[in-house]
Amino acid sequence: MYNNHGQLRKLSSAELSIYFIAGLVFNAFGNGITVATNMGSAPWTASAANLANVTGISISIFLFIYGVIATVVTCALQRAIDWPHIFGNLLFLIAFSSVIGIVSTQFSSLQHLPLVWRIIIDFIGIIFIAMGVSITQRLQFILHPMDDLTNLTRFMFFKGNAAISQTFNFSFPMVISLIVWLASGEIVALNIGTLFSFFFQGLFVGYADRFIFSHLDHKLTHIGTVN
Repeated sequence: MYNNHGQLRKLSSAELSIYFIAGLVFNAFGNGITVATNMGSAPWTASAANLANVTGISISIFLFIYGVIATVVTCALQRAIDWPHIFGNLLFLIAFSSVIGIVSTQFSSLQHLPLVWRIIIDFIGIIFIAMGVSITQRLQFILHPMDDLTNLTRFMFFKGNAAISQTFNFSFPMVISLIVWLASGEIVALNIGTLFSFFFQGLFVGYADRFIFSHLDHKLTHIGTVN
């Protein structure tokens, strides 16, 4: 929804396309440069990497499984199955993964920078991810299944608080990584960027809601009250 001084209207097809592409680019670009710096990315990616490390199964398989689980939980919470939305989210996954691969390859030289610059760029990447997540969550058009679930629980259980909802969501992959470490004695893909994402990504999502395309309103605000 587009909020013009309190007056709500639906987005036009052109507006929806522009905002969606912007959200996808912000999110995928941010993920791509966090991968390129090798200083840590989102907790769900880190947990999938740890499971892949101990099982020998591709990380892509675990990320796909996470997406399916998130989709099932979302449908269960909504008590409905929206097939066009589900297929749209899967399409988002394909486009999202492709852009990440391109960006991480193009910026692979970042890993040769001094440590302090890699950390700074990694943090910037996570902030870009938060901006992209904020935009696509407000559109509620098609988005990553995990972001779809986080957005729903944000308004259903956490009164619209993005920071609490995101941290709650990220607690599950952090526990998975911890269990893998306790069971195997090995830990991979966890770095300072992962901790930064765990503690602050939700906070930046909330800031982006207010300052990045601030006229965009959440469609789910009727479930709870935005802080």
